[in-house]
Amino acid sequence: MDETLRVCRVYYSFGEVSLLNNISFGIPEGGALVIGGRSGCGKSTLLEICASLRTPRAGEVFWEGKNIACFNHEQLINVRQRIGFVFQKHALIHNFNIFDNIALPLRYHTALSEKDIRIKVKHCMDDFGLFNVDGKFPNQLSAGQSKCAAIARALILGPRILFVDEPTAGIDPFTEACIAHVINHLREHDLLTVCMICNDIQTIRLMSCPVKILEEGRLFDIRDASVYGEAPVPAVVESFREML
Repeated sequence: MDETLRVCRVYYSFGEVSLLNNISFGIPEGGALVIGGRSGCGKSTLLEICASLRTPRAGEVFWEGKNIACFNHEQLINVRQRIGFVFQKHALIHNFNIFDNIALPLRYHTALSEKDIRIKVKHCMDDFGLFNVDGKFPNQLSAGQSKCAAIARALILGPRILFVDEPTAGIDPFTEACIAHVINHLREHDLLTVCMICNDIQTIRLMSCPVKILEEGRLFDIRDASVYGEAPVPAVVESFREML
C-alpha cells in the first residue's frame, strides 16, 4: 500500500539544544501511527514539522509522495486543504459559535450553499455527540466537547491526512471512545491517514496501530526491541511497553 506520509531523516534544534535527531517513519494510506513520550521531548514540534507548520533544520517530509519543501506558497495552500490539524489546546475561534467554527473551512474553501453547509456540519457534529451546542461559544463547552469540535472542524473538508495532538487528554472515557471510533471509521471507509500524539493508554489501545516513543531525540518502536541494537532502551520506552 502506498504511503500517504513519509518523514525522512528529520533534524530540529532549539538554539543549541538538539530536539529531533534523524527521525524517519512512514504511514500507509488508511494507516495510523501514535507517537508518545514525556512532556517537552519534542512530540508537538515533530507533528508541526509533519504538517508543514514548522521547518526542520534538515530532512524531508512527503505527502502522497510529494516533497512539501518543493511546493510554492500557492501550492502549499492548496495542498493543505487535504490535511487536517488539531492543536493540543483545540484553537477554536473564541468569538465564533461552535457551528461557525466547524463550518469555517467549508465557507472559506468551497462554494457550497449555506443549506448544504448546515447539513454537512450537523452530520459531523452528530458523529461526535455535539448535540444542541450549535450556538454556544468555546468557553461554554467542556474540555471534551471543545476537543470534539476541533476534530470535527479538522475533518469537515474530508482530508487525506489528520494530524492530531493529544486528542483525549483530560476528557471522559465515553468521549475518548467516541473520538477513537470516528477516526477509526474514517480510516477504514475513507482511507484517512492519521498521525497522532498521545500518551493516553486507553486511546492508544483503541487506535490499534503502531506506537513509537520519542525520547532523547529518537523514535523507539515499543513492539520491536531488535531495532535498538545494543543500545540501552530508555526507561520511558520500557514503561510504555509494560502498560500496553
